[in-house]
Amino acid sequence: MGDMLIKAVGALPTLRKPKKPGVAAAIGFLFGGIGLGLYFRSFIDFLFPLAAVFAVLITSSAIESKLGSVGWLAGAVLVGVYGFFRAQDSNKRLAMQVTDPAVPMTA
Repeated sequence: MGDMLIKAVGALPTLRKPKKPGVAAAIGFLFGGIGLGLYFRSFIDFLFPLAAVFAVLITSSAIESKLGSVGWLAGAVLVGVYGFFRAQDSNKRLAMQVTDPAVPMTA
């Protein structure tokens, strides 16, 4: 599941500005997809974690009704991890764009 998350994050467009991965993880854990959507200023970063949390909740409630509260915790952790990897991946791609030697500098 971790490999699928990393591949999905790599397919998303680069953010406009560098973001702090630790802050993104904390916002994702505490505020979910809504917080990440606002922090990254991206609608896809609102929808993707929200869909993932609903999938985890449905799966956990289908297993056993007593595990419903575990589903909320698992969803919060999943969104926090998503926020961390999303910020880290976007920062790497932004750094590669800035230091790309193929782009000639004009003076």
